[in-house]
Amino acid sequence: MSEIFHKIAIVGVGLIGGSLALALRQQGVASTLVGIENSAKSAQWALDNGMVDEIVEQVPDDATLVALCVPSDLVSAWVIKLAKHQAAVFDVGSVKGPIVSAVASQIDLPENFVPCHPISGSEKSGPEAARSELFADCMVVLTPTENTSAQALEKVLNCWHYLGAQTSQLTPEDHDSALAITSHLPHLLAFAFMQQVEEKHIPLTGGGFRDFTRIAGANPELWWRIFQLNKDEVLTALDTFTADLQGLAQSIRAVDSESGIAQISDAANKRKTSEVE
Repeated sequence: MSEIFHKIAIVGVGLIGGSLALALRQQGVASTLVGIENSAKSAQWALDNGMVDEIVEQVPDDATLVALCVPSDLVSAWVIKLAKHQAAVFDVGSVKGPIVSAVASQIDLPENFVPCHPISGSEKSGPEAARSELFADCMVVLTPTENTSAQALEKVLNCWHYLGAQTSQLTPEDHDSALAITSHLPHLLAFAFMQQVEEKHIPLTGGGFRDFTRIAGANPELWWRIFQLNKDEVLTALDTFTADLQGLAQSIRAVDSESGIAQISDAANKRKTSEVE
């Protein structure tokens, strides 16, 4: 395919930023890829492995697309800094409302900003874990603001589509409410569950344990930031989960097979019809 962007700048060349760079490189979407990375080790890895052409300190003036692949609580500062830049700017944070609110509290929401969340990742971190296929067939949720320009939105949509991703659009609030249930709560439960696991239990684990606890190996500081940013929605989801869990526990205590099996069956049917791989 022909190049659609002259120069793309990726701020944060870790797992997501590195995967984005590899995918952009593989698809030939840009003539030049530059990275901005505070970690000297990650920056060197990105250069040595051809993720980017150059590591720079600032987003170049001639960049036509900027991907903010930094933790969610750092995104707003970059959006404000790049508010007057010619490039379309998008982020990849898993929380949207707090980012938009943080920007709006400082300046008018920029026309060039397109909030995004690719629902794909790994419990691993760093550019060493990056994969060029990370975004293939994944869902990317865009939450454009009332000020997002049609041109910026089109550029970002085109970028994701060229990488083989599916896209949908939600409000920031609807996104955060849904992701609290589908992503943030599962991580919270995995972290909590692992606190009761002892070394003596490990030889007695199987596929169920591995499936359920894989995400407990995710970056602790990153996920604490996410829990704090989306605190209200996460706690609401946790309250609902707690009520559901107590309902099942009560059925077990009362030896109420009808109620217990009904709850389990409902869960099993939802899982079967969700077509989640």
